[in-house]
Amino acid sequence: MTWRPQSLRWSALALLCAVSACGQRRSDPARVVEDPMRPAPVGAFAANTPPATTDDCTVRTAKHCFDQALTLLASDAKGPERLRALSLMGKACDGQVKDACSWLSQHVKEPRRVRGGPPDDPVFQEAFQRWREGRKHHVRVTCRLVQGGVPQRCEVREATLPPDLLAQALASIQATRYVLPSLDGEPFECDWTIVIK
Repeated sequence: MTWRPQSLRWSALALLCAVSACGQRRSDPARVVEDPMRPAPVGAFAANTPPATTDDCTVRTAKHCFDQALTLLASDAKGPERLRALSLMGKACDGQVKDACSWLSQHVKEPRRVRGGPPDDPVFQEAFQRWREGRKHHVRVTCRLVQGGVPQRCEVREATLPPDLLAQALASIQATRYVLPSLDGEPFECDWTIVIK
């Protein structure tokens, strides 16, 4: 009978390896990396100007994207070119280039909530607390932060809330105001993901 626990251990290990191989791994060299902020000049979204576009990058080419960003920044890029460099840095950081993540943490201030939002809404909080007892829950919403720190064009990416609470969460998010993110003190508009847990 001593072989049984050993064989169970091996089969459990084999199952764990098989399950982990099924999901796409963050280090997959072919995974397309993303710029989660998608920066745009102030006023761009109101004028229907899209965010700065940059080359597609993968985990494999993320270092090249980082080098491109450094080249743009070394040329003292201004305006949209500077935001292109920021977008490339975001992609390089998502592609696990530590120097890109470090550069972003030194030069970019993320949006900061200054008013409103789900944490400040007592009606939402009370309903949310009652609903979530004993349940896993989250809401992930991506909005465009525009001039004035206003979230617009909000899209639900993931939600485990019932429709009435989700509607309250969206209303609260859209009533929230932010300080726009900034690159070396210069504000820009961006896409921003808000997570409520």
